[in-house]
Amino acid sequence: MCGILAGTGIASGEKYRGIAPGCTLVCGKILDEKGGGSLKSLLKGLQWIVEVRKTLPIRILNISVEMGTDAKLDKEELKLMHEYFEYLWEGGMLIVAAAGNHGPKPMSISPISENGCCICVGCHDEGFVGKSGRSCSDYCGRGPGKGVLAMSRTDNPLKKPDIVAPGTEIVSCSHKMPHYYVSKSGTSMATPMVSGASALFMQKYPEATNNQIKRCLLSSARDLGEPWNVQGAGMLSVRKLLQNS
Repeated sequence: MCGILAGTGIASGEKYRGIAPGCTLVCGKILDEKGGGSLKSLLKGLQWIVEVRKTLPIRILNISVEMGTDAKLDKEELKLMHEYFEYLWEGGMLIVAAAGNHGPKPMSISPISENGCCICVGCHDEGFVGKSGRSCSDYCGRGPGKGVLAMSRTDNPLKKPDIVAPGTEIVSCSHKMPHYYVSKSGTSMATPMVSGASALFMQKYPEATNNQIKRCLLSSARDLGEPWNVQGAGMLSVRKLLQNS
């Protein structure tokens, strides 16, 4: 995720650069060594973000984790999660979260990103399937949101995803040496592309609010001719976002 968002690409001669190379990252870990996690660990992470923001000017929160729509989630914990999102959004933070990989059935959006305070990112590869023979689009979470404890004052939580970006066999940094790069697929790969594009927008327009950035992201997206529950506003277009804003 860090490489997709901010990688310099030095080890590849700048072939595999991130969307916003060199932007400052503050990383928090909420998953274990096997990639497992829980709503409790996410809540601890959100509480940590609230505290860290008191001393560091963090403006974008990238959440490349998901929860299954059929997961047995504690309603009070889920309610607290949504309250954290609203608190952070109202404090000016842009929240970008993965749609999840439990599609393609309707109402398969991750409970995290169906919140109205999140920019929900799905993946779409316009026919590309890669070596695996599958496209992330085939299993990307799809709207509408279920809306359970997800009502927000900022947006409609049912109209999801908000936007899509490529998510199949995305090449980025590897933590397993001596390999510098590895390819992975999923909405978790698409999400930092939107976060990176948002960082570039903030660099160009440092006074822009999170609501303004979201509006520009969606209005500059390229329509793929798909239903909203598949593509949202359309495909992320970094060039159009920065040129026409």
